[in-house]
Amino acid sequence: MTCASSASSNGGPDAASQYDAIADLYDGYPGSYLEDILFFVEEAKRSGSPVLELGVGTGRLAFCLAAVGLDVVGIDSSQAMLRALERRRSQVRTVPGQVQVLAADMRAFAVRKRFRTAIIAFRTFLYLLTPGDQRRALLAVRRHLASRGRLIMSFFVPSEKMISRGPTQPREVARFPAPDGSGAVAVSDWTEFRPDTQHVVSHITYEWRNGADRVTRQQQHVLVARYLFPNEVPPLLESCGYRVVAAYGGFDRQPLDGDSREQIWLAQPTCKREKKA
Repeated sequence: MTCASSASSNGGPDAASQYDAIADLYDGYPGSYLEDILFFVEEAKRSGSPVLELGVGTGRLAFCLAAVGLDVVGIDSSQAMLRALERRRSQVRTVPGQVQVLAADMRAFAVRKRFRTAIIAFRTFLYLLTPGDQRRALLAVRRHLASRGRLIMSFFVPSEKMISRGPTQPREVARFPAPDGSGAVAVSDWTEFRPDTQHVVSHITYEWRNGADRVTRQQQHVLVARYLFPNEVPPLLESCGYRVVAAYGGFDRQPLDGDSREQIWLAQPTCKREKKA
């Protein structure tokens, strides 16, 4: 789920460093998210192989795509996440499709293939913390799409109520077996929005708990993302040589409207010459 490997141009944290520290914990939280899997599988099957996944992470989505016979090239900047993907590969039964991975920056990568579908799932695009970085990534993806290929990306809708309510209260959001077998890991988080930079900051606490539910170890982690309002996305895509072909407000393909909590964008390259980042 990470792709930007060098520091953001505004000096903020880069995506690789944000995820390296939690690669062994990622599949417990937040990688346990499953809501989007069927949607992306259906869309990718409609287009066929090969599929490019940016921010492949530990292979949460890639191995599901391979399970239905699609060949996937996954890009990620976090070496720790890719090592976790290889551990998962050893646990996955033989699947008809192939999953190849490349350690690279989503803003500047080169693969000698053209893809029918490029997927940026589960908020990965938001870890590009400046408009310039977002445009560079979109242009890099466009260079790798077939003439009728499609880009699909998804992230949450930042409502005014969500932004104005202030920091959320800490709450437990997940609990899963500890990777080292030492009991369980309980995960809690709280979130703050910073409207001046359009940043959303997630403060996550991982607690290792023994059989008596006592905390034996704790790890604090911070994730920073730059949220996008729905009205910002079409102009951004158009400026990078895409046209929007569909926009959904959920993975059940409901319309994107003022009540949507999710925004899912499908776009295709236009015939216009791409503009410089």
